[in-house]
Amino acid sequence: MPERPVKIALIAGEDSGDLLGADLIAGLRRACPGCEILAVAGPRMRKAGVELIHPSEDFAVMGLTEVLRHLPRLLRLRKKVLRRISQWQPDVVVGIDAPDLNLPLEARLRHQGVKTVHYVSPSVWAWRPQRAKKIARDTDAVLTLFPFEPAWYTRYGGVARFVGHPLAKFLPIDVDKAAEKAKTGLGSDNTVVALLPGSRWNEIRALSDDFLRAALEIAQQRPEVRFVSASPSAEKSQWFAEAAQRLGVDVTWLDSASQALLAADAALLASGTVALEALLSKTPMVVAYRLSAVTHALVKGLKLMQQPWYSLPNVLEGDFLVPEIMQDAITPPALSSALLEQLQPQRREHLQARFTHHHHTLLPPEPDAAARAILELIAC
Repeated sequence: MPERPVKIALIAGEDSGDLLGADLIAGLRRACPGCEILAVAGPRMRKAGVELIHPSEDFAVMGLTEVLRHLPRLLRLRKKVLRRISQWQPDVVVGIDAPDLNLPLEARLRHQGVKTVHYVSPSVWAWRPQRAKKIARDTDAVLTLFPFEPAWYTRYGGVARFVGHPLAKFLPIDVDKAAEKAKTGLGSDNTVVALLPGSRWNEIRALSDDFLRAALEIAQQRPEVRFVSASPSAEKSQWFAEAAQRLGVDVTWLDSASQALLAADAALLASGTVALEALLSKTPMVVAYRLSAVTHALVKGLKLMQQPWYSLPNVLEGDFLVPEIMQDAITPPALSSALLEQLQPQRREHLQARFTHHHHTLLPPEPDAAARAILELIAC
């Protein structure tokens, strides 16, 4: 009788996890060509080829009060995922980011005797650091994107390994902005600003008007500036395009946020993985985020934040490298003023030098590092 193929279950609960998951699938196929993959997956992972449990888009909810509103539906979906994976009996389960979804599932599955990996450390260095102890206990390994993260788990006897950030290997160290603009038909000599108010509906609705009104103020002072945007779905693109049209902002639509950031001289964007992508694209940025009033009050009142900054470029720098504007401080004048400062030549040169430094530190230590770490865990 031939040996059964290696069975790997992947769970990605949002767009950033889908990007990592697709790269992981490619690495797993190279390192273990006959493996079978069952997944909660987004569009990139589905295109890479998996047996689907459920689309990851249905799990993408952000913020404490937002999660509470959707909790019954999310619990039903999580129960479905647990049942399907338990029936399938994989050799290993990999939860990709989305800790509120994945960590409880990993704990339950590990209790059943399944090897579990959490891929992407939650921001234990930023808030609720006590989570590291529980994660170290409830998983067989944590794969981290940032080199300073493994120490948070090994201090509790956990297994953690830096595998690098896939975006760091996909994006070039040296970005030719003029060439990227020419590829998109923007004109290599134009000043380009990307407007990226987020990938989730709550982010888009919370930030779009302020971003677009800031664009109007920038255009008044710098009429040569061209604005670009992109969205992960046609529906979200249409919503933002209609808002831009209503406010009279001329926005050029590109195929992806990646394309927009590579071509842009600066960006207004929501906090999240897109800020890291802007860093790797060597694009100066202004980062904004607006939580619901209740969520923000809970975060502030419970003193959950461990650091004064929240965007990934500033976390890597350990200082306020790029401007962060949050909650009521988000106004069109504040955004436009901060963005215009990022367009100053000296400021851009300084930021691009720091971004290049951080890019080097995020490169994977070896090809397919995440896939190899997972397969080593199950002795494949």
